[in-house]
Amino acid sequence: MPRRSTPPITLPEYERLFRTIHAVVANEQGDPTKACLFFAVAGAYLLKRHHKLSSACPVAGVAGYNLRTPTNFSLVFGKPENDTLVSDTNNFHCWIEADGWVIDLMAPLFDDMAPADRKGAVIPRFMFQKPVVADVKSISLDTPGAYFHLPNDRLTTDLMQGFTEKSAHSDLVRVCDHWYVRPPKKISPSIGIEDQTGKAKEVFLSPVRIAGVW
Repeated sequence: MPRRSTPPITLPEYERLFRTIHAVVANEQGDPTKACLFFAVAGAYLLKRHHKLSSACPVAGVAGYNLRTPTNFSLVFGKPENDTLVSDTNNFHCWIEADGWVIDLMAPLFDDMAPADRKGAVIPRFMFQKPVVADVKSISLDTPGAYFHLPNDRLTTDLMQGFTEKSAHSDLVRVCDHWYVRPPKKISPSIGIEDQTGKAKEVFLSPVRIAGVW
């Protein structure tokens, strides 16, 4: 599929997607920095439903980002193997691909995910929405702002199958869908979510705001 010339979503839309999903993940006492699969699945679903991006889909594999810190720190998801990087169920990252673009809803959490002793500075909470890089071999993460993604189709299929087998996951995606409203419409600052005992808890929109764009 040819890449569209303009990004699929705006910064306010990205922030709204992130804050909705982040709030739902945090309410489940999960670690948002380890919830890339949920961010990608829920995000792709919302993009299809509310933004009419029919091509939006979650993708798993290897990913790398140079985060432009004073130490030229790169955040890499994958496992070294024979002078390359591979992904498996314990070493992977998830993102969304739509119309030839990568949308990573985990990007605002990069500062929380990076080792404090290596990054050299606070990593800003930025939106990541960039064109898919076709020639990954030409990318050097020593270059400030460089990035790459290596999809693993088999891993993506396996992770998605495991995700759909847990009904609680689908329930939480539906909560995101019910709560999310595309800007500039106003979104409710909170939503009631029932726990396993049927008791409702009020969950508030994530306070995390996006400061800019990578």
